[in-house]
Amino acid sequence: MDKYKNEHGIELSYTSNDTHTQLVKEVIREAISILDFPPSYSGCEKAMNKCKDFLTVNFNIEED
Repeated sequence: MDKYKNEHGIELSYTSNDTHTQLVKEVIREAISILDFPPSYSGCEKAMNKCKDFLTVNFNIEED
């Protein structure tokens, strides 16, 4: 999978060890862990909605 780039060709780079970078990585790891479930898991939709809500809240995303 390729890294996401916006329309200007800019992509994220989180390679430093500063506090902000580490916090962002921690939030992303938590989102990934919410979605880390066995393929036969019956609560797939619930986990995806929980992850969506988690990311929306933590990144102050307002839905259009």
